[in-house]
Amino acid sequence: MIYALFFATLLFPLKGALIRWRANFTPKVQPIPESPLTDDVQHASQPRSLLGMLQRVNAEEGIDGLYKGILPTLSFVIFWEMTYLPSIVVVGYLHFGVYDQSTVLIIAIASLIKIIATVIEAVFVNRAVTTQEDMSSFSLRRALDVLLSPAERRHPYRIFIIPGLLMACTSWVLFIVGTIGARHFLFRVAKQFPGNFGNWEDMRPHIPLLVVVVILSFVLNVLVLTPLEVMMVRLSIQAKATQVTLLLDTPPVEAVGPVRLRTDKVEYTGLISCARLIIHEEGWGALYRGWWWTAFRGILFI
Repeated sequence: MIYALFFATLLFPLKGALIRWRANFTPKVQPIPESPLTDDVQHASQPRSLLGMLQRVNAEEGIDGLYKGILPTLSFVIFWEMTYLPSIVVVGYLHFGVYDQSTVLIIAIASLIKIIATVIEAVFVNRAVTTQEDMSSFSLRRALDVLLSPAERRHPYRIFIIPGLLMACTSWVLFIVGTIGARHFLFRVAKQFPGNFGNWEDMRPHIPLLVVVVILSFVLNVLVLTPLEVMMVRLSIQAKATQVTLLLDTPPVEAVGPVRLRTDKVEYTGLISCARLIIHEEGWGALYRGWWWTAFRGILFI
């Protein structure tokens, strides 16, 4: 667990910048008035790469901005490390390849736990990273006020009915479980790897299969998982980002910060709507932000 916390802390500025980059709204057409205001210039020059976002966050918010959202992230790292569910259970049972009734039931329960936890993690971590509100206090009440809308604080189950989010997380988990099962089934058909992984002569016949599986995993993760992860970010922050205080007589002012959130547009009404609007407003490239992160991370689960 110590190593997991260490590496999560070490890589968090990169992960936080990735979340912000995926959340950043960059429409294809951004008109600038003849005498642009500071905010207009900032929006027109929004970073369009992970490195650009990392530099923007560091320049505007410093070390505090680079580690914004670290506490909920580490909390979920501890959760996964302590429970070892559901990822370890799913991978373990799929590896043995004995698909009897009890195994299928265990995989289903573990996958359900993964889906529920993924929804909660997406809401808290993504909102903690992208919020423009003050979260310097260690008060749990203050954190909940910042991260959840009034309706969600009154009825926590509402985070599971955020339009499209549950579907996105479910698709993400089922794709991972399905591809892990397919890879192990493929190895079993090919008589599996030999027991002695250190023997090159025994391993040599299986090298082409391994290369094919790595390439397929890379391509599938890029094509399927990356858009799902981008949409999970967008959908998880939407309810809080577009929240309007009806008691105000004046329209809300968009917060200034490294990330431009999509607050003044028609809301995403579901997973398909989210994909369609991202493509229409920002282009296909917005759906594949950070594709290399998702692709290489997925290869580790071969």
